[in-house]
Amino acid sequence: MKPNILFIVIDSFSAKKCFGKNKTSITPNIDNLIKQGTYFSQTISASSSTVLSFGSIFTGLYPFESVIRENNYFKIDPKKITYIENLIDFGYNAYATLPKIFTFVGLEKIFQREIETYDSFENLYNGVGEQILDSLNSKNLQEPWLYYLHLMDLHGTETSFLSDPPEEFSDKKFGINRYDRMVSAMDVWLGKILEKIDLEKTLIILTADHGADSASWTPEMEKFAQYNIENRKVESGTLHKISMKVPKSLIPFRKKLSDKYREKRDQTIQKKIQPEIEKIVELDLTPYEKRVMQNAIGSIPKVYEEMCHVPLIISGFKIPNKIIEQLVSSIDIFPTIAEIVNMPKNNGKIHGQSLLPLINDKTIEERPVYIESDIDSSSKTNVIGIRTSKYKYFRSGDSSTVNQHLYDLQTDALEENNIANENPKTVEDMESILQKLKNNSYMQSDQKQIDEDKRKKIQEELKKLGYIS
Repeated sequence: MKPNILFIVIDSFSAKKCFGKNKTSITPNIDNLIKQGTYFSQTISASSSTVLSFGSIFTGLYPFESVIRENNYFKIDPKKITYIENLIDFGYNAYATLPKIFTFVGLEKIFQREIETYDSFENLYNGVGEQILDSLNSKNLQEPWLYYLHLMDLHGTETSFLSDPPEEFSDKKFGINRYDRMVSAMDVWLGKILEKIDLEKTLIILTADHGADSASWTPEMEKFAQYNIENRKVESGTLHKISMKVPKSLIPFRKKLSDKYREKRDQTIQKKIQPEIEKIVELDLTPYEKRVMQNAIGSIPKVYEEMCHVPLIISGFKIPNKIIEQLVSSIDIFPTIAEIVNMPKNNGKIHGQSLLPLINDKTIEERPVYIESDIDSSSKTNVIGIRTSKYKYFRSGDSSTVNQHLYDLQTDALEENNIANENPKTVEDMESILQKLKNNSYMQSDQKQIDEDKRKKIQEELKKLGYIS
């Protein structure tokens, strides 16, 4: 019998807020999932960016293999066959409930049945939870099914002021900060969802696309961040208004004007936030706290642990209870699912590997994990690197000698002391691992163009999520 598969991704969920001593939220339902299954305590996401992350999850390939760029936006490479499609061919019926922004990135191709969407800032408690329960109650899920849920409750709630928030979000007994309290609020709804699930015949996966700087904020840091989010807002200028009035028949010219507007807007934002970033240096904070504040206010993607260390729970269907500390990657999730449900292996090469042997008390090779913030090598903020059990190494995506970072995670878990200059041999070794992995690329994807209407829709959704101003 093929088990059903409930795959839950909680956007921006940091591993340390799911399990361990740093968790102050109240999460009996997540805790029960861990007690009834296997928790991987050292799971590293392939990217700190959502689309790059789940592109890798769905394919078992790293971002440079699985994701392409259309103008300034990412999407899953349509040439790649995903594990969702393989499971459909294997007899599964695939369903999804997710934010509408993700219908633009290739998921409409992957899920061959209707995708249910919701507005990007809707949460479990204000409509999405009932939407999911309706899907489970309708009994329209034809077995064996795979149901993918992408939940956005944690994204932005650390600074936004919610209308009609749940009780847990306002009561400090449910967590030391807004992030933790929202985890508590989410857990209530996860319990309602899990009540509809037969654990004996359903494999449950709970993970995240990436973590969040805000998971570590104090209330004072939250207020400071909220002020700076408001401070960096920029009204549309004359150049932007002109570009929007240019006829679509002149799209190349229209795009050129838009690009100039974005460049000018980014310069304005940087000028506004730079004094605030400099203020952080003077605050009575640890180096780690200063970094998460600077990264949050500056919106600069990085691959530190707070962004790439994610939870991974595999529970339900015959999965034993254990905690596995071996280093694994999010690209290993679907190879594991495939082996659990006895799906035949395809002939395509992947970077991931099945974790089922670890679940069954056997050993597998611990592999270094490739990490990346952005697949655009021309981006000034793009960094690429390698994570092992002992070290984190990353550097500019454009040059192996620029912006080098090396951290000994066994003695410096918060990555406060960059030891790259003092350890050139270790840097050389890590760079060698990085180059070997990148050179073992199976297919390089082409860059593509996206039509103007679709690009505008994506921009509108990204603005709602706070990715652009």
